[in-house]
Amino acid sequence: MATRKPKALFIGYGHLAKSLITKKLLSFVNIHALNSKKVIRDINLKKKISKFHNDYDYIFLLIRPDTFLSFGKQFQKYLSKKTLIISCMAGVKLSTIEKTFKTKKIIRIMPNVMALNTRSQTHIYMKNKNLFDSNLKKILSSFGTITNVRNEDQINFATSVFGSGPAFIAYIVNIFIKASKKLAKPYNVNDKDVIELFKNILETNTSSKKLDEFVSSISSKKGTTQAGINYIKSQRTEKIIYTSLYKAYKRAKEIDGSKKKTKT
Repeated sequence: MATRKPKALFIGYGHLAKSLITKKLLSFVNIHALNSKKVIRDINLKKKISKFHNDYDYIFLLIRPDTFLSFGKQFQKYLSKKTLIISCMAGVKLSTIEKTFKTKKIIRIMPNVMALNTRSQTHIYMKNKNLFDSNLKKILSSFGTITNVRNEDQINFATSVFGSGPAFIAYIVNIFIKASKKLAKPYNVNDKDVIELFKNILETNTSSKKLDEFVSSISSKKGTTQAGINYIKSQRTEKIIYTSLYKAYKRAKEIDGSKKKTKT
């Protein structure tokens, strides 16, 4: 007798949701997705769903936090007693989701768009460890690696570094590419060559210590590398990066309370 594939509803079908729904995940989960136009599609069968369902094993919350805080109760109709809620929303606490949906079967995760290539570093927080069974582990492992965190505030940290981090890193790399092209005029600089430079450095230097040693090994006094490093340090670049991460972390901590304040 064939084992029944679990059934999941993705509430929200934006970029992150599409990154999570890979061929690997679709091979062992039947997925429906509810988009912003309130249309539900069967992703496996690639068709619209006209019949209402509330027999989902899993519901992934992938909507904007402010949308959930304002209209979350409208999604309660899709839950049954067996449904496990998997929140991917930044800043919305378990307690808030519990009050909205009247259930304690909830976990919070913070994946990132690298799940598309099975390279998300997904952080997980739950009050009830029994919710993390073999089926859930299989689902979340399809995104990439899994890290269990001890408290809910660590999800805010993960939101900053691993959730928003890919965008920060991509922005920094792109600035380096654009600056290289500007300096190289009228010569051509290939984007791929500069990106390959980043990849090669990171593949051979896999810790902060190794990166420090790498910088020191190619920086000689009064040399070209040291001239550039000195300028980067003088611009307090480390503080800029830290502040960028801190602002994302702080915003994640503020989200849950900001909507409540507007209601009082």
